[in-house]
Amino acid sequence: MTSPLCFNFFLPTEIVFGAGRLSELGARLSPEFRRVLLVTDKNVSSRSPAIDLARRFIGGRDILVFPDVVENPTLDNIEEGSRNAKEFGAQVVLGVGGGSPLDAAKGIALLAENPGPLLRYLKGENPGRNPLPIVCVPTTSGTGSETTPYAVFTDPDARNKLGYSHPGLFPVFSIVDPTLAYSMPEEVALNTGLDVLSHAAESFLSTIASPLNDALALHVIDEVIAHLKAAVGKDPKAMDRMSYAATLAGIAIAQGGTILPHIMGYPLTVFYGVPHGRASAVLLPPVLVFLREKSSVPDKVRALEKHFSAFGGVANFIESFGVPLKLSSYGVREGDIGDYVQKTIVKGDVKITPAVVTESDLFSIYRSAL
Repeated sequence: MTSPLCFNFFLPTEIVFGAGRLSELGARLSPEFRRVLLVTDKNVSSRSPAIDLARRFIGGRDILVFPDVVENPTLDNIEEGSRNAKEFGAQVVLGVGGGSPLDAAKGIALLAENPGPLLRYLKGENPGRNPLPIVCVPTTSGTGSETTPYAVFTDPDARNKLGYSHPGLFPVFSIVDPTLAYSMPEEVALNTGLDVLSHAAESFLSTIASPLNDALALHVIDEVIAHLKAAVGKDPKAMDRMSYAATLAGIAIAQGGTILPHIMGYPLTVFYGVPHGRASAVLLPPVLVFLREKSSVPDKVRALEKHFSAFGGVANFIESFGVPLKLSSYGVREGDIGDYVQKTIVKGDVKITPAVVTESDLFSIYRSAL
């Protein structure tokens, strides 16, 4: 009799984790990579030592810095970066920063090897060539992009966020040096930490999750519960643990994906400027209420919620950080919801949510959170 336990687990990225390990960057770059495009944003350039350190440790190679990544990188932003990559003759793309620079590095690597516009691939066209090799150095503790084949881009014309996945977007290697995150403001530490929580919870509940992935996700949740508060208070040991949790959560979503909270949170970011991690976390409690009744995996929903029993539930845990959970607190009005439902129902994450999800369900979840 064949065992029903059957899954794949694919992670081609080498993870180099530990304080001070950015010093290994140059040694780990293949000798054939002589021209390096370093992708970052102005916040990282001005607040973090990461850029100067990366340039120093790369050593002996030609480096072009593209410092113009915007928050929630747009299609035009990626295309501008790819023009820089092509003109420079980049052989590898190094992303340094939070989620926006890392995702931008992936998009730039894709378009450096394939004709634009980027939107053609976001709409389903297969690129003819693999992206340029990618290396990631995160400076926040939340995105997980350093261990995923995913990137998310903003289409300002459609006022929508669009996710993209390709095996070639897995970084060749990622250096996770927790000390690089020490310069994060407290608010960024909180919002990125909430992203870690959402990644873990959503990948755990996903219909494509596996027992191996479940173990990672629940471990991440325990790490967040134990260390997020102190990390927001800038305790170095706790921040190290959140860097670790963020990387593991990236692995979890690389295998199990994300479900409703992430995609339902996109409009909060696009229309109201709510940071991505916070937007996902705000939608997590009402989605869990929905899944208690309609989920195909009620035991997993209960197992997840049990981890937060000491706080009286997930909602209380999130609110303990002073995070408002009412969408009206961010400016959302009932008249806006219909548009958000239409933008959400078409996204792939709906299909791996463990319930039959209708437009009416999405409307009810949004409305319950007002």
